[in-house]
Amino acid sequence: MKKLKDDVWFVAAEMAPLVKVGGLGDVVGSLPKELIKFGMSVKVVIPSYKRLRFSDFIQLEELLPPGKVMFGEIPFDFGIRKARTKSGIPLILVEQEHFFGRDDIYGSHGGASAYKDNLWRYSLLAHASVYAMKMLGAPRIVHTHDWSGGIVPAVIRQVFGDEPKSRPGIILTIHNLGYQGVYPIDDFYDIGIDYRFNSSLAYEHFGTFNALKGGMLLSDVVTTVSPTYAREITGQDMGFGLDGELRRIRDNGRLYGILNGIDEEYWDPSTDKFLPERLKGKPKVKGKETYTLRDYGRWKEFKEKNKTALFSEIGVKPSSNGQGSRFPLLGVVSRLTEEKGIDLFIDSLFNWWDFPFCAVILGSGKDVIEKKAVYLSNQFKDRVYVKINSYDEAFAHKIYAASDVFVMPSRTEPCGLSQMISMRYGDVVIAGNTGGLHDTISDITIDEEKANGILIKHMDINGILWAMQKINKLFHSGVHWKRLVINSVNKDFDWSLPALKYKELYDKIKS
Repeated sequence: MKKLKDDVWFVAAEMAPLVKVGGLGDVVGSLPKELIKFGMSVKVVIPSYKRLRFSDFIQLEELLPPGKVMFGEIPFDFGIRKARTKSGIPLILVEQEHFFGRDDIYGSHGGASAYKDNLWRYSLLAHASVYAMKMLGAPRIVHTHDWSGGIVPAVIRQVFGDEPKSRPGIILTIHNLGYQGVYPIDDFYDIGIDYRFNSSLAYEHFGTFNALKGGMLLSDVVTTVSPTYAREITGQDMGFGLDGELRRIRDNGRLYGILNGIDEEYWDPSTDKFLPERLKGKPKVKGKETYTLRDYGRWKEFKEKNKTALFSEIGVKPSSNGQGSRFPLLGVVSRLTEEKGIDLFIDSLFNWWDFPFCAVILGSGKDVIEKKAVYLSNQFKDRVYVKINSYDEAFAHKIYAASDVFVMPSRTEPCGLSQMISMRYGDVVIAGNTGGLHDTISDITIDEEKANGILIKHMDINGILWAMQKINKLFHSGVHWKRLVINSVNKDFDWSLPALKYKELYDKIKS
């Protein structure tokens, strides 16, 4: 067995800004960049999706010899191409026209209507990534993600062996436990992995094939994306049927909760190329500038100019309460699912017929919630704008910059990045009291001096209405609102500390 290379390979279904559906893409786009700053050698393996082929963010390099995997009796060829992002992160692109040459990543409506062959698609990603490791040298650590990366640990073990000294160390990060890759057990025999993994100690789960369960049990370490979520998923209420396995992983010292960061170079209101108006003055640089209440004028001007530009773009007129005091703008950038609580948010506005807000919603998801959002905008054309069915990166930036209040009424939120991004852009957040939202938002009902938002106490229509009524009063309260904004923009969410924790974890797995 050749000596393992001192590399860390990420294997993932997404990587921002190349291809992004949710927070997984943001993490895979940001964490490797921070690890490289530590002097680490990092590569990222992702599918060569259709939308990547003409990306301005990729420099294509060497085409390696093609590979083949047998799925049952059917051979599938795949290509391997080395590439590099414009920011310098080495890539391994897996090329396979049948599986990855499609318009969507997981399926239509943001993946709510998933492709029926997703198990085969991401099994091929696993086989191709290990094939590339054999050609280029096996790394010290393989860091895979979610159920779509759950086949990777099995392929590593069947190719390099189970002995820890002979194979890469394996870490799997759960970004959302609710998506587990559950398929009929017979599908196990068609994805090219050993029969020995069809076991309750791997992928078998109450008579089904569970990609995430097997990936967790076959990894050396399991992480998730916030300390609170790591605790929540070991309980029955939020364990989605895997709480027993997660408790055993926790009790064996193999479960860690590491709060995500954001790329503060990319999400920078003073340099953001998508904004019609950027924040004036010196950008916030970690360790060099802390905003004070005296700086609020800069943020108010930034908000007002971006709000004016956004309203002009979408054809919505700024509204006021009749006494010349304008309504605050609520921003939503989210998947439109029950998990995100957007159904409750929309229902709360219907229940507050004369609500004193304007709202802009960007997202896609369940058809019934999309239709409900569109109906809301039709009923309140002067105050509500909705854009659905596709993620628009530029429009998302404009929402963050223009909004006074960012709304994330999630029933469950493993980490959440939108609240971090929105705070960096001067938004005050209303959010569910769960997961990473609990870890990042200081509730005004607990500490007015340090608060940067409101955590919803009871996740129902009345709970959301209570939070919005309170935020509306605060918006017109003068110094209280200024303090909320300044506390928000002073929060530090860069990747340096989380990346250091991951580096320490890699070293612990393979010292």
